[in-house]
Amino acid sequence: MNYPEIPLYALLENSARKFPDRDAVIFYGRMITYGELWRQARSMASSLRGLGVGKGDRVGLLLPNVPQFLIAYNAALAVGGIVVPVNPLNPVEEVGRELRETEAETVVVLDRLLDWLPEERPHNTIIAEAAAYAPRSLRLLSRLRGRTLRLPEDGISFERLVDGPPLDELAKVNPREDTAVVLYTSGTTRRPRGVMLTHYNLVANALQSYHWLRGWGFSAKPQPAGWPVVVCAVPFFHAYGMTVGMNEAILFGCTLVLVPEPSAEMILDAIQKYRATHLPAIPRFIEEILNHPNLRGYDLSSLTSCLSGGSSIDPRLVERFVEATGASFYQGYGLTEAGPCTHCTPIDGGTDRRSAGLAFPDTEARIVDQQLGEVEMPPGEVGELVVRGPQVMKGYWGDLEETTKVLRDGWLYTGDTAYVDGEGYLYVVGRKRDRIVVGGHSVWPLEVEGVLASHPKVEAAVAVGVPDPLRCSTDIRALVTMRAGVDKRGVEAELLDYCRGRLEYFQVPASVKVVDSLPMTPMGKVDRLALEKKAERLINEQVDLRG
Repeated sequence: MNYPEIPLYALLENSARKFPDRDAVIFYGRMITYGELWRQARSMASSLRGLGVGKGDRVGLLLPNVPQFLIAYNAALAVGGIVVPVNPLNPVEEVGRELRETEAETVVVLDRLLDWLPEERPHNTIIAEAAAYAPRSLRLLSRLRGRTLRLPEDGISFERLVDGPPLDELAKVNPREDTAVVLYTSGTTRRPRGVMLTHYNLVANALQSYHWLRGWGFSAKPQPAGWPVVVCAVPFFHAYGMTVGMNEAILFGCTLVLVPEPSAEMILDAIQKYRATHLPAIPRFIEEILNHPNLRGYDLSSLTSCLSGGSSIDPRLVERFVEATGASFYQGYGLTEAGPCTHCTPIDGGTDRRSAGLAFPDTEARIVDQQLGEVEMPPGEVGELVVRGPQVMKGYWGDLEETTKVLRDGWLYTGDTAYVDGEGYLYVVGRKRDRIVVGGHSVWPLEVEGVLASHPKVEAAVAVGVPDPLRCSTDIRALVTMRAGVDKRGVEAELLDYCRGRLEYFQVPASVKVVDSLPMTPMGKVDRLALEKKAERLINEQVDLRG
């Protein structure tokens, strides 16, 4: 494919020029056209320049999926700034670390998230009112409930910044070299690291994703007249939501239905009310939609495609979703360091639902040995996945040592173990560092978790390796949460028997414990880092995970 060397903000600029009167955003029923969205982004860019924000300056965004995110994102890029989207679900300490580490002197924060800012705030603290872009009736209701924005003494009103004259002279950037976004990894297995993605990386990945999902493929259902309507429930502060939910959709003039607080009901309402055609989702969303008590009461006939990412999905959920909606279902693989998409299943199907599909256009992928990463493994053999392509990051922010470890001769060493079949379809096994060695055998937690999660009583499962100092060995311990209404008596023994019938003897957990909840990320993954810290604490206290 040909990838234009343009600034990332040009995606919105071009769509505003081509489709000025088309609805770009729907937010709780309020429509904002492409022309108006770009005007407000340019007005805010002018205000940011007046505040001293210029080329290379970092602008933090502490926002859910609200119109202010799209405006601030493009405004910061238009003055040559670098956007730092921060996960508002992170602890205050982590939010502060990411803003300090990137030396962000400006932050845009939702009024209801002010408490997530550290005491030492960036110099320019721009505060966005949550209800400002809602329909008038909802704004009035919000203010009647005492939710009127009250600015701290050093706060700047977001809404005032978008009322001024628009910026005429947009920043000139070198798309291949200039960083557009510093996006922190999810931190499920180690401390989050800032990934530097260039304008070129993100424009290329948006193009790759669009052409794979809707440009070249064909749908099981005919596409409706008009343009795609995309439900944006996956958060924009995550690479998946940013590229597939936002950048790709804006690039091709789609209408974005924003869902800032995603739930099954909100997503179902959005599909039905706005006749949405495309749903980027995570497995948790799919499962919650299918388990909604009034699922059959919704008209989902407009949906033509759904993409699941963020973590692996149970093939049974895929089949149930396709049956319920008739939509074509994709599942993909990616990581923040690759913008994030590298693989996806083709639309014509015919593959194992466990597969993450084939490599994107212009993306090379290999499976190499886990020791040195130099020997390519044959089909069917597990190794480390390495990828190379136009979407691969520039490096880690302020961490040259770690960058040189994972970027070698243009190849990104993903840290994920996987294998490919004879046709090149990718099957992800797990994280390289998550491997558990039991009696000389390698065990991948994902395989154990997949079996446990397939049990009809289990909602979620995680397997970890726990050292046993008395026997100088490692045991597999599994933690599970149960579906609502399940009788928990005797279930732990039942699950162990279930594993014995479906796993090799060395893969069977030494114990299975039912817990009330598991630490999860916004993308529906188990937070292994939090879990390992808890396990380490229990071990240090000489308390068994079964206790």
